[in-house]
Amino acid sequence: MNNKPTVPLQFERILHQIEDAVVAFEIVDGEPIIVEANHAFRDIFSPDMKRVVGLPLNELIVPADAQSEAQTFDERTAAGRSNVAFVNRTTTEGTRTFLYRGIPYDDDFGFAIYTDITDELQHQADIDAIDALATGLIENSDEAETVEAAAEIKHRAKSLSRFNR
Repeated sequence: MNNKPTVPLQFERILHQIEDAVVAFEIVDGEPIIVEANHAFRDIFSPDMKRVVGLPLNELIVPADAQSEAQTFDERTAAGRSNVAFVNRTTTEGTRTFLYRGIPYDDDFGFAIYTDITDELQHQADIDAIDALATGLIENSDEAETVEAAAEIKHRAKSLSRFNR
C-alpha cells in the first residue's frame, strides 16, 4: 500500500498544464511539505525535480528574512484560508519577486502558485525613472523645445507602462 500523499487527478492536470510555478504540498506539523511540483517550479527553484518532493517548501525557497511571513501564510492555509501577496523567493538565479497565491484544499493540503513579476517591476521602475527625469526637465527648463521634447518623452513612457495610471 502506498502511503505517499497524492494530488487529486483534476488538480494534477492543472498543475502540469499551467505555465506558472506550482507546487502541491501537505501541511505536516504546521509546515508545508512538497508533494508534487510542476516543471516551471523545478526550473525556477530547483533543477532536480526528485530533490524537491518530500522537502519542506519554506526551506527550499523562502529567504531567511521572510520566514515569519511564510509561517503566517502556512497558518492561514492550515486554517483553510487562501493567501495572495507579493513575495521575494530564492530561485536558481537569486532572489526574485513573485505574485504568490496559496490555495488550501482538503484538511491538510494546498497549492502554491508563483508568478515571477521581477522583470515587470524592473520595467516599471525604469519607466518611472524616465518619467521623473522628463518631469524635471519640464519643470526646470526655460526652453520651449526642451519642454516639448520632455512632454513627448513622458507621453511615450506612460504608453509603455503596464500600470497606466
